[in-house]
Amino acid sequence: MSSQEEIEKSKIYGEKQKVRLYKIKHFIFDFGGVLIEKTFVLKNLLDMVEADLNITIPRLENSYIRKIKRSLSSGRISSKEFLEKIFDKYYYPFQKTDGALPPKKVNAEYYIELWFDLYSQVTHISSEMAEIIERLHQAGYTVSLMSNTHDIHAKSNKLKGFYDIFDNIFLSNEIGLIKPDMEKYKYVIKKLDTSPKKCVFIDDKMQNLVPARELGIIVIRFESFERFKETLNELVIGDISKDLRYEIRQKYKKYKRTKKDYKKAKKVYKKAKKEYLKKKGKSLKRRLEFQRKRAQYHKIKSKYKKEREIKKDELITKIKVT
Repeated sequence: MSSQEEIEKSKIYGEKQKVRLYKIKHFIFDFGGVLIEKTFVLKNLLDMVEADLNITIPRLENSYIRKIKRSLSSGRISSKEFLEKIFDKYYYPFQKTDGALPPKKVNAEYYIELWFDLYSQVTHISSEMAEIIERLHQAGYTVSLMSNTHDIHAKSNKLKGFYDIFDNIFLSNEIGLIKPDMEKYKYVIKKLDTSPKKCVFIDDKMQNLVPARELGIIVIRFESFERFKETLNELVIGDISKDLRYEIRQKYKKYKRTKKDYKKAKKVYKKAKKEYLKKKGKSLKRRLEFQRKRAQYHKIKSKYKKEREIKKDELITKIKVT
């Protein structure tokens, strides 16, 4: 892990997030590393280019490749332009120009097709995660995708129907914004017409979770399917039953109604107690009337306490960013 990643991790690692389940409406998923395993297709492709053309392509974090990869992910350049920029920088300048024949022209289309085929062959969406997403739909949640990608991978994913399971798709190459830039998260929240506290975001990279958390989104770091299921259990929604969101909201509405009744009864009781103590010569009739109102108040108070405990145990929880 790089020093920058360590800094990003330290910002929210171990933080306890208070989750009000009755507010949650949206689940937003990353794609690579969450719904599909990391493929390293681009790395493998560049390895092939190096071997075919007998060149070296630097892969350091601050390298030229990192810069043009950002342009590729944000849609400012296409995959073909990405490869041509690599050829222009690392291949053509080092070819002999004093011979009888011109320098060999690299067939970018060949590598585009190879890139597409490599990615299509190795990408398989997790059936377990697809089932989770389907159950979240049935439970009443809106499920969206927020992914850093580019034209080659997006084309393959669309052809395979990987995006069909989502209500909304936010691809970096289409909207021109990439994670972890804060503007991407704000853009998604605005498009969903919601607020951060109503969203849960799942990503495998800590650096992508930090800005989301700073915005107020509940975040889950995806490490494995098993750990993700454990986190859902910690959220008290592990079963993801049908109409779960409706049931949660009904419980909350019941609590709110009981709280309202309690406040009203408390006000009536305090007023009755004040009047009862103020008057002299308390008759049996006034005493019985006061006792009746007091009994009503304590009955509603007891009901409110029970509903408050249900809210505390079933509708509010805390999860850690790990």
